[in-house]
Amino acid sequence: MLAAQQKAAQKAAMASAMQAAPRVATGRSVAASRTMSMGGARPMNAPAVAQRAAVRRATRVLVSAIANGATAPVEKTSNPMNIVFVSAEVAPWSKTGGLGDVVGGLPIELAKRGHKVITIAPRYDQYSDCWDTSVVVNVDGESVRFFHAIKSGVHRVFIDHPWFLAKVWGKTGSKLYGNRSGSDYIDNHKRFTMFCKAAIESVRALPFGPGEDCVFVANDWHSALIPLIIKDVYQPRGQFKNAKVAYCIHNIAFQGRFWPESFKDMQLPQSTMSKLGFIDGYSKVFDEKNPLDDDEKPSDSWSGPFNKLNWMKAGILAADKVLTVSPNYASEIGSGPDKGVELDSIIRMAGGAEGIVNGMDVTEWNPKTDKYVPVKYDRNSVFEGKAAAKAALQAEAGLPVDPTAPLFGYIGRLEEQKGVDILLSALPKISNAQVIILGTGKAKYEQLVKSMATKNPNFKGVVKFSAPMAHQITAGADFILVPSRFEPCGLIQLHAMQYGTVPVVASTGGLVDTVKEGVTGFHMGAFDPDRLNPADADAVAATVSRAAQVFQTPKFREMVKNCISQDLSWAAPAKKWEAILEEVSRGCTAAPAKKASVPTPVQKQIPVRA
Repeated sequence: MLAAQQKAAQKAAMASAMQAAPRVATGRSVAASRTMSMGGARPMNAPAVAQRAAVRRATRVLVSAIANGATAPVEKTSNPMNIVFVSAEVAPWSKTGGLGDVVGGLPIELAKRGHKVITIAPRYDQYSDCWDTSVVVNVDGESVRFFHAIKSGVHRVFIDHPWFLAKVWGKTGSKLYGNRSGSDYIDNHKRFTMFCKAAIESVRALPFGPGEDCVFVANDWHSALIPLIIKDVYQPRGQFKNAKVAYCIHNIAFQGRFWPESFKDMQLPQSTMSKLGFIDGYSKVFDEKNPLDDDEKPSDSWSGPFNKLNWMKAGILAADKVLTVSPNYASEIGSGPDKGVELDSIIRMAGGAEGIVNGMDVTEWNPKTDKYVPVKYDRNSVFEGKAAAKAALQAEAGLPVDPTAPLFGYIGRLEEQKGVDILLSALPKISNAQVIILGTGKAKYEQLVKSMATKNPNFKGVVKFSAPMAHQITAGADFILVPSRFEPCGLIQLHAMQYGTVPVVASTGGLVDTVKEGVTGFHMGAFDPDRLNPADADAVAATVSRAAQVFQTPKFREMVKNCISQDLSWAAPAKKWEAILEEVSRGCTAAPAKKASVPTPVQKQIPVRA
């Protein structure tokens, strides 16, 4: 990887030097002059020597910058595509999890590679940097407007309608789908049907839109109707004949299951029911009328059958390609009904899903520029920078300021998916480390986290959403704990590695693809997906103890260097995305080789410098 970057740097340096250095007096190329010199016909003239010296200097500067974390010049595509991402979230405008981060970051990198990229999301608030296009379309009798911004080369489009703006802005903040988890808005099926239809129309209605010749990327259940509507509504009419749709699953646990009665509001042809129809064993659809209580879990026992609509099922069956956010998660969701949440057979029927590990925002999460880090640092000053960050974090959290104490951090939601109940059960078994937990979530876990310090002065809990504290933990902790029961990709471990903080993770989903045991972190094993198992708490405690024993040894320093030396940006994932979309939209025969050239992070040889 580094060699390839050096070649790219040398190529860029050559181009730069050709502009900056003096021209060869004879008009010959540098290569021709070098050939004559080597053949003994005549020595190279002074301008040619100066030009070669300029190339060498520029190359050294670029290679040095790459070695210290800079990226090589972006490779431009010779096969530009019109790519349209449709998503319920797009960071920084809207975000509840990783979906917003992906649709915020990936399109920027694809635009750098030369593609025309548009993202389409609902307008949940009065975004000050987005302007009314004055374009209005009619969707099932509703007037829909479009707002627009261009940021970092990407067209950001926002669907404007009171069903989004009136529900979410103001007091409800980021609660995009309901007032709280397990209590979805009763009209979500209407809101997101309109969203999908308006998103498709926007590519033809907007003056900067690509028209019908594009590849859509639909994301999660909220935009799962995009492939269904393109294939079952537009194409039978002779419209969008060349359009292709990739469908990306970011979290298969949320599928968009609705009662069949909602179908009449969706105003789709009856033929689409063959893809939407679904049978499960649950007597409820959790919404405002039938909310899921904090301590309630859907029953594991079959009490059906109950006829439902399943939007994700329809998206999988109608799409030209099914994608997800890590290779291991792709295998998991097709392996059986537990990890596939009853859609495993549908995924297999569609030919399986292909996984691409997410990148991360290396601008917001960068120890060299992070405003919340007391001493900025990079890979060459990581130990000095982290020592200062650790002392500041310990003082801020009220922990004993002790550089010799291994410090473990947890950042995330306080709920079962993230394994916080397993972690809290393991705490009494941990005696040789400091632990700090940051997050909000279910009331019972918030209370337990708040009471941590009363049981052990080396444990601290911070029950609030705090961006500064999240950055301080990421930089100041020695280890980051990610005990998730399932994790499609995960960003916490990527952020941690970017800061030289060693992840301690459950062996699930994208955590398997991004953290290598003994090289960039520690694995705790896979956990029971449904219940708190004492053996899982033992595994957390044992792995924490194992990591603590490595702390302050040469092996630990090597792992820190391995972590911070990686390129975890969107650059490599974007190249793989590009290859897959070329394959989907144009049948590109070079796509398999391009995909194979982008290994997942855990497979890559990581350069280690003393």
